[in-house]
Parts: sequence; C-alpha cells; structure tokens
Amino acid sequence: MRVFVAGGTGVLGRRLVPQLVGRGHEVVATTTSPGKAGMVESWGATPMLMDGLDASSVGEAVASARPDVIVHQLTALAGKPDMKHMDRWFGDQPASHRGHRSSPGCR
Repeated sequence: MRVFVAGGTGVLGRRLVPQLVGRGHEVVATTTSPGKAGMVESWGATPMLMDGLDASSVGEAVASARPDVIVHQLTALAGKPDMKHMDRWFGDQPASHRGHRSSPGCR
C-alpha cells in the first residue's frame, strides 16, 4: 500500500515511518526541512518537502504522491510544552488538509 505520512519526520512520524516500511508499505514521508530528507531515505521511505499549513503545498504533495492512504501525524511537539495551547499539539485537522482525503483512490 502507498502511504502518505504528513509529519513524517516529527515526533510521531519518525517512529511510524520505519515501522510502515518494515511492514512492506511504500511510504512517502513529509518534512518541512530539506536537511531531513536523508533521514527519511535512511528509513527506506521517499521524502517530500511540504508546508503542512499551506493548502496549496499540501495539495501538490498529495497529488504528487498519489497515496492509497493519508496518515496525519503533523504536530507541534518540539520544544517546551505549552499547556495553554494544547490545540496546537493535537488540534483539529488543519484547513489545509480538508478535502485531500477525497483525492481519487485515497482512503
């Protein structure tokens, strides 16, 4: 299965991506940092640069990846925890992601 992991190099994604690859999935993992592409490749996944808060960036990345499944792992867990703004960590799906689940063939 072709899996698109949004937030592939984040706190959650960096644990998930190698497991998906290890189970035989073809994984496209997103990152906002070109410097992390090598890390994604070392896991056996394909890196994709994407700004998860920019709808056009997300749309282009999903269209290019042509995934069977999208896994949303975008978080803001780096740095000091901000308990007053937990929504920034585990909030609703960003507006930039709405509608991409309806891409042809994607679940």
